[in-house]
Amino acid sequence: MVKVKFCGIASLEDAILAEKLGADFIGFVTDTASPRFVKKDFIGFVRRYVEIPTVEVIVKGNVSESIDKTKADLIQIHRVLTRRELDEIHMYRKKVILYVPSSDMYQEYFRSVISMGFNVLVDSEIKGSKVNLDLARGWAKEYEIGIGGGISPDNLHDFLSINPKWIDVSSGIEKYKGKKDPSKMLKIIEGVRKWKYTQ
Repeated sequence: MVKVKFCGIASLEDAILAEKLGADFIGFVTDTASPRFVKKDFIGFVRRYVEIPTVEVIVKGNVSESIDKTKADLIQIHRVLTRRELDEIHMYRKKVILYVPSSDMYQEYFRSVISMGFNVLVDSEIKGSKVNLDLARGWAKEYEIGIGGGISPDNLHDFLSINPKWIDVSSGIEKYKGKKDPSKMLKIIEGVRKWKYTQ
């Protein structure tokens, strides 16, 4: 069954609801430039109330230090890393999710991080742009990948059709930036469950 990560969680209420509805992971953005920004300590606070794995999402900063200081179960690095950075964090690969842009330009990078054993999230190359689902579909046939990039209840089946290991949903389940919409969250969970039983 495809797993679900609800990302951009910015309140305890939304975190508890995500778990109650059946999400498999919840993500927290600690990049200060994000409208969904939360402090690292908030993740530790939320972990007192939920049992599902938590994911800290970072964009900037030293990756090794970020991994050492995270309060979450996993850490997602939402930028393309250098080879040196990949080598530095290779020992943490089971705890790390790496972003790979859905572009032919990153074919070599994708295969490199996959071969090193990292968890991979395929997302749009440019924020706000569409994900190259044809490219992602090809990757998903060979490897277990996560997929994100504008997933909503309306286009959920397009993303599920590539058969990802998990989906990453954020803006598509919001009332406004930083606040989740319970009805949209439920539609995603129900859509994934129905997809499981129709395959």
